[in-house]
Amino acid sequence: MKLFTMHYRGCISAFIRIFNKPLANLLNIIVIAIILSMLSIVFILGKSTQTWEKNNVNYPQIMIFLNQDAKQNDVSVIEAALNKFNKRLIKDYQFIGKEQGLKELSQDTQTKKIASDLIDESANPLPDILIINTTTTDTKLLTQLTSKIEKMSNVDDVQMDSNYAQKVNDLLVFVKHITGLLQIVFIVVFVIIIYNMIRLEMMLCQTEITVSRLIGASDSFIMRPLAYYAILQVVLGSVVSYLMVNQFINYLNNLFLQLNNLFGNDFLLSKMSYQQCGQMLASLIVFTILAVFLAVRWVFKNSYSQ
Repeated sequence: MKLFTMHYRGCISAFIRIFNKPLANLLNIIVIAIILSMLSIVFILGKSTQTWEKNNVNYPQIMIFLNQDAKQNDVSVIEAALNKFNKRLIKDYQFIGKEQGLKELSQDTQTKKIASDLIDESANPLPDILIINTTTTDTKLLTQLTSKIEKMSNVDDVQMDSNYAQKVNDLLVFVKHITGLLQIVFIVVFVIIIYNMIRLEMMLCQTEITVSRLIGASDSFIMRPLAYYAILQVVLGSVVSYLMVNQFINYLNNLFLQLNNLFGNDFLLSKMSYQQCGQMLASLIVFTILAVFLAVRWVFKNSYSQ
């Protein structure tokens, strides 16, 4: 009960501190809202890029050419082995028999003229083919997969467009690294802003804090209302940020609807869910408490006698 009372008084003290200086605290909230808006937009861009990747990126295909003497039982064995591989790498596969391949080849007029000697032969020169549709552009994982397939019996050759996979993978990794770096930068800026805000507030209340320490107030007693003071501003800034980001996303999505031919099918920015907003706010509160603790320790160390 005593702990609840102390937190309650700290929260009330934070409210009074905010309402006593509405203009200054409003500016703090706006600055916090701008930083959080930038952080949210970077987060949304990263999530939307992943969605766009799934809907628009053509993942590399792996083509398995079987031996000429491979039988249907051999094909079944290979298919059974593929079904045991990592489902995250293989979306599905398609079998094209040598008869079907020859039929499709003979229906192509230009190809028929070029390879008329082969097509007219009584013996079918084409092999059975398995085409694997993958679900990743990670060249390391794809190389490991092709190596396993090459070791399988009755497999004559395995081909994959590794250059295409490498280019797409490099592009997606670049986007992920940039968004991750920007998130770190904005979190650091956020911590610095909270740190300086609390440090300035303590400097303005130097006399009050000095008297409190003289009568035996602990550091945690002094820090508690400052922590609530910062948390309340972060919560208010998050609400303003949420409204700003939603309006900005709606505006951009209206533009993207007119440019889908350039960006692919349905390139739209997805809004943050309530769960994601709650998780982000919880993380920001942790960083806020850390910033308050660092600011209080710095001020005590440099401005007050222990």
